[in-house]
Amino acid sequence: MKRTMIFTVLFAVALIFVVGCERKVTNEITQTNGFTGADQCMTCHNDTDGRLLQAQGEWANSIHASGNNIDYTNRDFPSDCVKCHDHEGFVDWITTDTIHPPYENVSAIGCFTCHAPHTNGDFRLRADGPYTLANAVVFDHESGNLCVNCHHSRSNVVTEVVDNKSVSTRFGPHHGPQGEMIEGTGGYQYSGYTYTSSGHASSVRGACVGCHMGNQQAHDGYKIGGHSFNMVDEETGANLVKWCDDCHSKATSYDFIADTVIAVYDFDKNGTVEGYQTEFRGMLDSLARVLYARGLLTRTISGTDTTYSGKSSTVADKGIVGAIWNWSTLNEDRSEGIHNFKYAKDLIWSSINYVNTH
Repeated sequence: MKRTMIFTVLFAVALIFVVGCERKVTNEITQTNGFTGADQCMTCHNDTDGRLLQAQGEWANSIHASGNNIDYTNRDFPSDCVKCHDHEGFVDWITTDTIHPPYENVSAIGCFTCHAPHTNGDFRLRADGPYTLANAVVFDHESGNLCVNCHHSRSNVVTEVVDNKSVSTRFGPHHGPQGEMIEGTGGYQYSGYTYTSSGHASSVRGACVGCHMGNQQAHDGYKIGGHSFNMVDEETGANLVKWCDDCHSKATSYDFIADTVIAVYDFDKNGTVEGYQTEFRGMLDSLARVLYARGLLTRTISGTDTTYSGKSSTVADKGIVGAIWNWSTLNEDRSEGIHNFKYAKDLIWSSINYVNTH
């Protein structure tokens, strides 16, 4: 009896093994995108082309793949955070112009968030059409358009900056107004004041990607350029400033002293001509101090560092509300003036002048 059972089991295992061995790997694959043959897969999935490995190495060093960005993944619904912090939410948003949570799976953004090679048959972007900002200004700069689907103000300055505004600690454009800054829009502009703008939007191909994806080679341990999107390696100081040589020939870092684009000037009025980023920090600190003096910001001092943050209050004068908006916008832009130094300078000093005279 036992021998019969053992024979039966062995026969069943053998049958499964034989049937399994009948499965053949062939080149008779028909993909939904119309491509036929496994050789199409091998265009990318091969062991000689390192482009994918390079992109993955760079991506691993990006803020997109780490830190606070990942912390927002899989947040409780309903939440519109998924539009930019989850793969499923972003694909839904960019495809349908809305979101439909909850999703069966929620994953961190990655290669297939911006690219759809198994659908398109290549690594073209999921979308690169013009993006209309919150204030109805159209951002249209080739591949940079995809970036601005997330890197834009979530609120319209026109509807947010009004008289008798209840301002919260989170008042402002949210964390990514880079699209507006590049375009030279989105700040609160006071009547009677002329606002200027840098040429980055028109002179840098693809706007965002023209700088942040420069030097698309294995460099500095994949920590700058390419899919890392980093302009500086904070550990070594390596940077991509050489890509700015066409206009800023004197620059060895982003905190360089003026050249032919903007005349040498003491922008923050502290008596010393300094690099653009240092001048910007001085100007923004001046705006923060006048707002703090009016009880409109909070201040934290730790050693030699002073930081400011928003404060809840009701503000009667929309011009004062506009100054708070401008401070928040420039603080959240995080480029320390590099994205659009001229526009940043004008927003700061027009805000300071208004607050000091009202």
